[in-house]
Parts: sequence; structure tokens; C-alpha cells
Amino acid sequence: MIGKNSHSLRLAAVFAWLLAAAPSLHSATVWNGPLFTYNQPSPDPTQAANQDRLTPDVWLTRAASKGLFNAFSETNATALSPANTEWAFGTLTNFDSLAYTNWLAWLNGLSPVTLVGQPVVVHLISDDIYLSLEFTLWVGGGSGGFAYQRSTPPPVAVNLTHPADGAVLAAPATVNLAASAAATAGTVTNVQFFANGAAFGSVGAAPFNLASGPLAAGSYALAAVATASGISATSAVVNVSVVNPVAVLLSGAGVQAGQFTFNYAANAGLAYVIQSSTNLMNWVSLATNVAPGSPAPFSDPLNPAGPRFYRVGRLPNQ
Repeated sequence: MIGKNSHSLRLAAVFAWLLAAAPSLHSATVWNGPLFTYNQPSPDPTQAANQDRLTPDVWLTRAASKGLFNAFSETNATALSPANTEWAFGTLTNFDSLAYTNWLAWLNGLSPVTLVGQPVVVHLISDDIYLSLEFTLWVGGGSGGFAYQRSTPPPVAVNLTHPADGAVLAAPATVNLAASAAATAGTVTNVQFFANGAAFGSVGAAPFNLASGPLAAGSYALAAVATASGISATSAVVNVSVVNPVAVLLSGAGVQAGQFTFNYAANAGLAYVIQSSTNLMNWVSLATNVAPGSPAPFSDPLNPAGPRFYRVGRLPNQ
């Protein structure tokens, strides 16, 4: 704790434990399920049979000429068709690093006939879905028609939604794990959680939340496996670090350019709260910071009204 006025500075350490809300997370959906073959029966884009309805708002189709368009929101192919989609050459393995653009810009002046046999990834923008696609047929000469194979939603999908990848926690850490899981057929009946390949618990029904046992300092690769109707899927790995927390010691108090400044010992990646008081009884939170390193700096405008005291506390793991 540090008090400031024109005559003296006092240094000590004070811990404060406060709750903080966990951040919401969002991640893309990757369709890596079995391949589906679509072959347009005829070049009449108004008929449902001539539309590959991927989602409720993306219906890929084609007229007798020009390129693909989205029959849900478009009646013909324009410069930005198919609406609500982006396209890139590549594979799902690298979906997050590909360069996506609209259909015409992606073709870059080439005939769609050249697409046959090339691996493609399509991004369904509003739903944030990525799927693989490979054309097997493109009919030219004003006759219309196309065919392709594309990936489908996985029979079972699971994602770790908490903790965040790269999170830093203080030891001993009880990690609150949360997973989202769904099945295209049937019901998810089990989600099992793993740390560094070792299972440490499972949940049989939603919500799929589990608190781990206390984890010592170290690096942990977390994953979840969901099962529905005998089919299992594994989430992407979430990596977290558990560190031995250092004592929160305040030092280096001083006044510079109208600011009262000090440093506090911290662990990089852990969250801390800085509070102030004028009477050592009523405390006000000034800032919550994730420490970039140690020591972590803090500054506050000088208070001409009289003494002000400071304390720094490490926030609990989330």
C-alpha cells in the first residue's frame, strides 16, 4: 500500500481478491464431415432442386450462363455474387490463413472451367462457416450446369469455450472448463475433458462444464472429446500456462509531471486490480490490468486535496 502527500511515502503490500466476468468467445465453424456431391439437374435457378441449399440463407445455383449466385437473396449473378460467401484456393487444414474474396475477384479473369479439380475453401460469412469444395463439372457455352463435391457439417462437433487459448493462471489452479457440443443426428451423451492427454473428468449432459482438480505450475494442453450415437469428435487444443504467483510488492513510488507513479511485482499474463483510498477504509477500484511483465507500472494524477493510499491485488483465476 502506498500513501501520497507532499511530505511522505509509505510502502507495503496489500492483497485484494475480486471477481471478474469471463470473456465471451466466438470461433469459426469448420465443416469437415463426409463429402456430399451436388450436380445441378438443370439451369433453372428458380427451382429448389437446382439450388444447393447449404444453410437457411445460402442457396448456391447457376443460370444458363455466368457464375454462381445465392438464390436466397439474389435472382442472378452480379459482380459480388454469390452473396454472403467468400472463396479461396486451398484446403480446410489452412482455412484460417487463406486469402478470401468474392467469386469474380477470386477467378481473376479466368474461366470457371479452370476450377475443375482444384481444392477450394468457401466461407459462409454470416454463419462464419468454412467448408471444402471441389468442382467436378462446369458447363460452358451458354448451356449452364455445374457439379461439385463439398464437405458437410461434422456428425459431432465440440469446442472448448473456456478457458481462452493462451490464458495464464495462478497455481494451484482450478480450471473452470466449458465446452459446446452438438450432433447432426442424435444427442451428445458425453463430453470428456483432457489435460496433456490425460482424462480428468466427463459430463453426460449440457451444460458441459467441469472444474479441474488443482493444477501445479506448468504448461497444459486442454481438449474435449464429445460422443453422440457412438461417434466421437475432438476439439481443437487450448493451451494454458499455470505459474507460481509472486508476492505483490509495491516499489519505486515517485512524482513526475503531475503524476504519482509506482511499480508492483506481478506475473506476466495474470490480472491485477489497483485501488485507492483516502482513509484506508473505503477503497475505489481505479484499473484492472493484465500485467505485461514485472515490475508493472502504474500512474495516477496527483490529488491536491490530501493523502491518498494505494493497494494492488491479484484477481482470482477465471
